[in-house]
Amino acid sequence: MILIDTGPIVAAIDKRDGLHQQATRASDAITDQLITTEACITEALYFMYDAGGWSAQRVLRDMVTNDDIRVLPSTAALNARAFAYIERFHDIPCDYADATLLVAAEGTGVRQIFTFDKHFYAYRLTNGNHLDVIP
Repeated sequence: MILIDTGPIVAAIDKRDGLHQQATRASDAITDQLITTEACITEALYFMYDAGGWSAQRVLRDMVTNDDIRVLPSTAALNARAFAYIERFHDIPCDYADATLLVAAEGTGVRQIFTFDKHFYAYRLTNGNHLDVIP
């Protein structure tokens, strides 16, 4: 399994995105199951609406409903952990979607993340481990 952040999801769908080619090449090379969080899907749907309205959002819907991207559910305990990461990395900064991915990494043991966000090079999990950033 590989975690996927909002940026590559949007870039892979939106052909006008400056990172579209890079996202497509990296996505094509990944054979593992992609997983993300509800926060990243929410963020991606927002950006997809701006990129092409419902037709762009429908592409993302199909990726989720076809299990091309598995969405991890949110719970009160996981949300509390996410806010702890936001507080810990407030100076980087760490937004909610990023924090939920850090919590997902803790919970699943997945250490690879597909992201264009440079912040992930600085983040450390509570056990001190870092994530391996793709691409």
